[in-house]
Amino acid sequence: MTANSPVPGSAFADLLVADPIGNYPRATVACFDPTCGDLPRRRLDENRTIAFLERLAAAGAPAVLIAASTGHGHVRTVEELAEWYRVAARGQLGQTLLTALLRPEDGADANRSLARLLAELGYAVAFVRPGRDLSPAASDGEVAANMQPVVKAAAEAGLAVGLYSIPDVSGIPMSPEAAAQLAAGPGGERIVAIKVTEANYEQSTLRFLSDERLARLVVVQGWDPHLARALTDGPLFDARGRQRCGVTSGPMSFAVHQYLHILEAAERHDWDEAAAAQDAVTLLFAAMQDDPLKFADLQRAKAIMGLGQPLVGEVQPEQIERVFAALAAVPRLADRERLSKSLDLMEDGPYHERLLAAARGT
Repeated sequence: MTANSPVPGSAFADLLVADPIGNYPRATVACFDPTCGDLPRRRLDENRTIAFLERLAAAGAPAVLIAASTGHGHVRTVEELAEWYRVAARGQLGQTLLTALLRPEDGADANRSLARLLAELGYAVAFVRPGRDLSPAASDGEVAANMQPVVKAAAEAGLAVGLYSIPDVSGIPMSPEAAAQLAAGPGGERIVAIKVTEANYEQSTLRFLSDERLARLVVVQGWDPHLARALTDGPLFDARGRQRCGVTSGPMSFAVHQYLHILEAAERHDWDEAAAAQDAVTLLFAAMQDDPLKFADLQRAKAIMGLGQPLVGEVQPEQIERVFAALAAVPRLADRERLSKSLDLMEDGPYHERLLAAARGT
C-alpha cells in the first residue's frame, strides 16, 4: 500500500482495478501541507509532514491523498509536488494507502514523469481533475480530451486512476458524460473511482451514482456536508447492495476521529448518528467558509493544528476565533471531544491547551 507496507502500491492498484467497489478504501484524508519559512513563499516542512501523516495513519485513516486543494496542491510548482510526493512516501504509514493528485495543466511530459515517480514510490492511485487551462465553456468532449493524457500516463505507470470534479479549483466541473468518455478511452480500464466536490448533490454526486456507464466505479464524496446522504444512497446504486460511496475529505485532516466515527455509524446503518455527527463537522466547515457556495478555507484549521501557515498567505486571528466559536457551539460533548482531539492531533500546536479544555467542555 505505501512504499514500506507489506502490500506494494502496484499490487494494491491491481486489486482496485479488479474490483473497485469491493476494495477501495472507505475514507481518504485529503492532506494538509505542513509548512515552514516566511512569505512571499513558504516551503514544505518535511519532518512535520511525515509526523502528520504518521499520526493520521496511527489514528486509523485508511488512505491519504497528497496534493489535493486542502494542502494548496493547485498552487504548487511541479517540482514542489514531486518533493511532496517523495516526502510523504518516507512516512511509516503501515496499511494506510498512498494516493496523489495530478494536474493536466502541467503538460504531458511532466505528468508522465510524475506518474512514474508515484509508481516508484509505492502510490496506488493517481487522481486527475479538469485542467485549470480549460475554457469555462468547454464541452464534455473537451474536458475529457484535456484529462485523457494524464489518465493514460497514470495507467501506463501501473497506477489505478481516479477522476475528480472540483470546479472551485478547475473553474469547470467534470460531468458524468466526460467521465464515461474517459472510461471508454485509453487507460480507462484502470479507472476505479470518481471524486465529487460540488455544492449541489443532485446535480453532481447523484448523477454519477445513477449513470449506468459508471456502475462499477466507487463514487467518493468530497463536499463534506453531503457525506451522510452519500453513505445512505451508496448501497442503493450497486447491483449487489454494497456500499458504493466513500469519502475523500479535506476536513478529515482536522477531524479524523470524527470521520471514523461517522463511518462506523454508517457501517451499522445508524444513519441518524451519522447525520448528527456530520452536522458537528459542518459547523466547523461553515466557520471556515467566506462564501457558502465555495469550499471552506481549511488552511485555518491547519494553523490551529500547528502545521504552519498557507504557502503564500497568513491566517488571521479573527479567522481562528471563528473556528473556536463554532467548536464551542457543537451541541454534543462527544462530538466536541472527537473534534478537539482531532484538531490536537499533533499534541504540540499553539492551541494545545485550549483544545484540551474544549474537549472537556470547559
